[in-house]
Amino acid sequence: MNKINEPLFYINTSMVYPPFKNGLYMEEYFLNYMEKNNKIYDKNGRLFIPSLWTNFQNERLFYIKKQFMQQKLDEYIKNNHSENGYFIVVQMDDGPLLKIPENTLIYGACFGNIPLPLIYQDNNNTLITQPTKSFNEKQLLCSFIGSNTHNVRTKCIEKLQHNINFSLYVNNGWTNNIEKDKQDTFINITLNSKFSLAPRGYGRSSFRFFEIFQLGTIPIYIWDDIEWLPYKEILDYSKFCISINVSQIENLENILLNIDETQYNNMKEEYEKIKYMFELEYMCKYIIE
Repeated sequence: MNKINEPLFYINTSMVYPPFKNGLYMEEYFLNYMEKNNKIYDKNGRLFIPSLWTNFQNERLFYIKKQFMQQKLDEYIKNNHSENGYFIVVQMDDGPLLKIPENTLIYGACFGNIPLPLIYQDNNNTLITQPTKSFNEKQLLCSFIGSNTHNVRTKCIEKLQHNINFSLYVNNGWTNNIEKDKQDTFINITLNSKFSLAPRGYGRSSFRFFEIFQLGTIPIYIWDDIEWLPYKEILDYSKFCISINVSQIENLENILLNIDETQYNNMKEEYEKIKYMFELEYMCKYIIE
C-alpha cells in the first residue's frame, strides 16, 4: 500500500473516549486490516486513501500545518490516479477537514455518504462481560446518561426530565476524561433500564447506541436531519431497537409502555442474531467484500 508521504497522517492520538475503549479506533483498525490483507480497493473498485483523519484533525498542530498537509494529500492523489475514484473511512463528526477529490466515497461513523457503526476496540471487554438482567429485574423503564451536546438532546431533556418513567443523568459538559464513578454510573443505570436513550450528539451517531446493546439493554436512537444507522439496506432496525425522529419524542412513553416482556425479549433475540455486524471485523469486510 502506498501511504501519504507525511507522518502526521498516521500519528497516534492522546484522546481516550469513550472510556471503555482499549485498543484501536475504527480508522486505525481499518488501516491495519487493509495492510494486513494487502488490500487497496473497496468492493466498488475505489482506491483507498490511507489516513487517520480523526487522529491528526484533533491535534492543534493540524491547524498550523493544514496547508502543508493539503499539499501532501494533493501529491498523493496526483501520483495515485484511480479511474473508479477513491474512498475513505472517517470516524470524526465533521468528516475530513482537508479537500478530497470530488469522486471520493466517504464511509463515515457520523458524516459522509455511507454510514458505519460508531464503534471501537475494547480488549478488556468491559461492557460485554457485565452480568445482564431480565425484563422484570430491570427497575427503570428508560434512562439517559450523558452530556447535552446537541439540540436533539436539549429537546429530549426538556420533554422527559419531569416524567417519572425516564431517569435522566445529565453531565454539565462534555469531556474526554470520564471519571471512574461516572463510568460505573453509566454501566449500572443502563443495566437496570429496559431501554436507554441514545440521541445523536454533535455528530449524527452516538457511541452510546452500540454500548447500550452490549449491556443487554435496548437503545432508542433519536435523530433529526438524517437517520444515521449503518447497513439499513440489510437490517430492519425495528426488529431489535427503536429509532425515532426528535419530532416524535412526545410519543416515546406510549411506545415503550406498549412493549411487553415477550416483545422485549424478541427484540433482544433479534439483536443476538446480528450483533456481529456491529464489530470492527465485519465493518471492514462490508467495505471491501
